[in-house]
Amino acid sequence: MKLLNLLGSRQLFVLLVIVTTILPGPMMAQQRQSYRQVMRETRAEFFQTEEAARIGDQMILYQRETGAWPKNTDMVRRLTDRERNEVLAAKKRTDDSTIDNGATTSQMIFLARLYQATGEERFREAFLCGLEYLLSGQYENGGWPQIWPNTTGYHAHITFNDDAIANILFIFDNIRNERAPYEGALIDKATRKLVSEAFDKGIECILKCQMVVDGKLTVWCQQHDKESYAPAPARAFEHISYCSMESASLVRLLMTLPNPSKKVKAAVHGAMQWFDTYKLTGLKLVRTGWRPGEKRDAKLIPDAEAKMPLWGRFYDLDYCEPYVCDRDGIKRRRLEQIGLERRTGYSWYGSRPADLYPLYEEWAEKYDPKHKVAIDLASKGANENGTIDMYRKPTIDRAAFDVVVKAGESIQAAIEKAPEQPTEPFKILISKGTYNEKVIIDKPNIVLVGEDREETKLIYAEVMDSRKITEYKGKPVGNGVIVIQEGADDCIISGLTVYNNYGTTVENTTRHQMAIFGRATRTIVINSNVWADGNDALSLWARGGNGMYYHADLYLRCPGVDFLCPRGWCFVTRTRFYGDSRAMIWHDGRGDKSKKLVIIDSEFDAATPTLLGRYHHDSQFFLQNCTFSKNVLDGNIHYAYSDKVLDPCPWGQRTYYNDCMREGGHSGWMSDNFHTSEEKPIYYSLTPRWTFNNAWDPESRIRELWHILGY
Repeated sequence: MKLLNLLGSRQLFVLLVIVTTILPGPMMAQQRQSYRQVMRETRAEFFQTEEAARIGDQMILYQRETGAWPKNTDMVRRLTDRERNEVLAAKKRTDDSTIDNGATTSQMIFLARLYQATGEERFREAFLCGLEYLLSGQYENGGWPQIWPNTTGYHAHITFNDDAIANILFIFDNIRNERAPYEGALIDKATRKLVSEAFDKGIECILKCQMVVDGKLTVWCQQHDKESYAPAPARAFEHISYCSMESASLVRLLMTLPNPSKKVKAAVHGAMQWFDTYKLTGLKLVRTGWRPGEKRDAKLIPDAEAKMPLWGRFYDLDYCEPYVCDRDGIKRRRLEQIGLERRTGYSWYGSRPADLYPLYEEWAEKYDPKHKVAIDLASKGANENGTIDMYRKPTIDRAAFDVVVKAGESIQAAIEKAPEQPTEPFKILISKGTYNEKVIIDKPNIVLVGEDREETKLIYAEVMDSRKITEYKGKPVGNGVIVIQEGADDCIISGLTVYNNYGTTVENTTRHQMAIFGRATRTIVINSNVWADGNDALSLWARGGNGMYYHADLYLRCPGVDFLCPRGWCFVTRTRFYGDSRAMIWHDGRGDKSKKLVIIDSEFDAATPTLLGRYHHDSQFFLQNCTFSKNVLDGNIHYAYSDKVLDPCPWGQRTYYNDCMREGGHSGWMSDNFHTSEEKPIYYSLTPRWTFNNAWDPESRIRELWHILGY
């Protein structure tokens, strides 16, 4: 029962799948309604049913030869013959045996209960194989990796994430004390001794990993280095941090120890002091999207009536302030600054440490009243008493720029100061102001950063036949406010409003009026307003259509057609599209079936009923977690012309959607259909690296330059 109390949201889901699908027939609806009670089911008669035995046998089928199980797998659903053969074929895998997300420990709990209820030896043998797996994976220092025996990368770290080690140690504690369901003949005396020794080593590891700041014990990171015990990073959005959720589980575990040592007492006191110092008050986490037709979202909002404090899952090491993070690995302070998938698919805030307060009061009075720390759930939190700046804005390092352009000066002149072939990024800061000039980037590695995207404006009126500059240094120059010449690769544009206003200041037309036009590859445009009064506002057309482009946090506004129209590979995230009557997006993917336009976590709106997109060359669109207003017409991206065929597009229509929503509904074209694509991606695999076939990682470049790009 203690284990169940320790489980996080993702582990709860794993066990929910197991338990809520156990009872068939009329009981199903009832069990789904009372899932919390079902998760705590321990009745022997339940595990004596044929259905429970079927599930146990299916768990054994999924068990790898290592003795462990893979994660995030529904092992309750009845398998087809084909699926059974696939599961059998995977039994020799060594790269997915894990303790992550409740894997292995949750199956062991089920099998132990099943054996105690039935006495069937096969369930005991499967349980013992799992136990041997856990014992075999423990480091000499007492920690466990996330995955073994095939361990790579961050999986080798001592892993507290998602309570992986806490889950093991709660089972081990119950085993060595012969608590249900681990009593009797399930485990022999010699094995219990090994488990007890492993438990003690695990506790010592926890104590060694606790972070110390200015001589004070604090809490734990999700992962710690297996050699040095230092906090360690994992996935891009899991930085080295103070981590409240997993730390709360570790403290709960430590408080269950009888006769705690001096070190254990100090660890508990230090962690509880940290929890109390950095709790957040006057806030409420609101989740939506659980009902059909409701937009999925998560918001942290002020709530003066909030009775329970919250804690950020992660607190940075610099200020001990909570942050959130998208898959790009950039720390943010507000949930709305990250994409919908990570915003709603991860537990960024929670109240788990609050459950420790009454337990700690009792524990401290019993074991160490002399050193008991003063804690109070009702007192003002760090965000309200001035301890932290909850929404601290990032600052950029002005001294790191090579050139600073002041209002009235020339951006072009600053670009001319760069070497012809910069081997390092040549960084130009553009001060607040309005700059009425055409900017030509003809060198690689140029980084243009505006001081403020709303107040640093680059405005120029131009169409193709009105160009005053048609050639630069002997090479032709295209139409656009910013033109990135062929060979000017690895350009970054950030923090600007770039506006081609020809259609409203010179001639009422929506002809090609590029705001940004490019012939280079590996182009990054982020944190900017890209506006035009005509067609093709953001046109990155590398020669041969072999360009790679990355866009994030843009506001694209255009009354014309095809105002995002990449040729090659393009990834877009957290972007607002605003059109007016004509198709907004277009893609040219000729020459390579893997070319694609990927748009995630973005919003589409229009002034009048407007088409989403079109194509007239081979193309491929992936849209995920995107929302569409009612002014986006209820119709799929389609071939551009009805009266002619410019290109037969032999690969056919390739438009794919996942978890998208249109105001007012849709006629079916937006239904989830990633599985019908040739690549069949899983939602979380839609990353830049996937988009660019691992040929480019733009987000790592952004992280490297965050000291000047920070926004």
